[in-house]
Amino acid sequence: MSIYQEKLIELLSVEQKFDRSYLHIKLLFNQEIELHWEIDNKTANLLKSKINFDENVKYNLSLNSSWYEEKGEFTSFVTKTSNHKSEKIYFSCSEEYHLQLHSIKNMKDLRILIDLPYLSITRSSSKNEKNNSKRYKLYGWITVATISLLSIILIGYKSHTCVSKSFFCGKKPAKAESVAKAQNIKVNEKQNKIEQQKQDSKKTSIKNVSQPNSQINEPDVRYAKQEPVKKPVLSIYPTTELKNVVSYSIPEGSVALTFDDGPSKYSKEFVNILKKYKVGGTFFYIGENVQRFPENVLYAYSNGYSVGSHSMHHYDFVKLSYKQQENDLIQTNNLIKNITKQDTVLFRPPYGAKNEATIQLMQKHQFKMVLWNKDTEDWKNRNTNTIIHYVKSYTESGSIILLHESKPSLDALPQIIEYLKSKNLKIVSLN
Repeated sequence: MSIYQEKLIELLSVEQKFDRSYLHIKLLFNQEIELHWEIDNKTANLLKSKINFDENVKYNLSLNSSWYEEKGEFTSFVTKTSNHKSEKIYFSCSEEYHLQLHSIKNMKDLRILIDLPYLSITRSSSKNEKNNSKRYKLYGWITVATISLLSIILIGYKSHTCVSKSFFCGKKPAKAESVAKAQNIKVNEKQNKIEQQKQDSKKTSIKNVSQPNSQINEPDVRYAKQEPVKKPVLSIYPTTELKNVVSYSIPEGSVALTFDDGPSKYSKEFVNILKKYKVGGTFFYIGENVQRFPENVLYAYSNGYSVGSHSMHHYDFVKLSYKQQENDLIQTNNLIKNITKQDTVLFRPPYGAKNEATIQLMQKHQFKMVLWNKDTEDWKNRNTNTIIHYVKSYTESGSIILLHESKPSLDALPQIIEYLKSKNLKIVSLN
């Protein structure tokens, strides 16, 4: 099977069932899989009006979409390929489609990607998986049958040899009384073992009664051997306390550097640069990355930096139910708390996407949602000089600057800090 290093989305059809619209797509990413992608009706109708599906024509959806200022709408395109010729067909799309596309584009794990709430595996894919399963079972039965046949042949040969010779029959047949004696010994041993288990059980019960606060669940081995967490000395770095449930900016005279999508292999380097310049910083961590790099969470927190949640799997919260959002928040916060031993208050929704349910959950759990007013788009351009140019061109007093834990942003960080300091802006952590 071919291995696809980059994602490719082939559009097979636009389907409508009842009041819902779906794109039937073939996703090529590490492997090939067919999916149904539920999108808004408006975008689906626009796509349907621009495309005529034909056996000799292939349509690939672009993984990019952008805001078209003149029309005041998002746009994307489909690449039409036929007879070795290709052309781009542009279409208007909703913000919902734009966010979903962005999520598909940036997801690095296929297993997580196909769990997105708006994607579902098609029946044809499921059928193929069942056929593969049946084929593997058939291979298994053939293998078992072959091994069994060989065993029968060997046993037959061994039995025949025992009759004619004594090469494989060195042991004499056991007498009946010897067998009975051996069985009695085994029974006695079994009874003694049961009695010993009963005594141990009583001892354990007595021990548990004397220690009523003992935990039933064993601690997570990943964190059991860690040294006690040092409480962060927040006074070392400037800090701004957020007053509102949702914040886009901070008071004049300060700026906040915020880092999304960690922890990563670059986490400690980000922390070390901030420490070197004695400035604040705030990290928003994805739960699945916390499970991969728990020591990097501990490193940031124990060095006095603010740590917040950025959801468990970077799903679009608008697409999740109230309960799904709450479960996501609690699961991610518990992962971080296992490391820092402190409750996590700060939360940044993926893509900045939120709805009334998200706000209600912020109030219910006394969380603080942190958005931004300056987006470097470092995930998009991945160019150190472009990131620095953006900060110098657009940053102003009261800015919350959005960055990600990537190599280009890491390389840009020293110059960003030096520039902000030259403007007499206080670089703060958020609290």
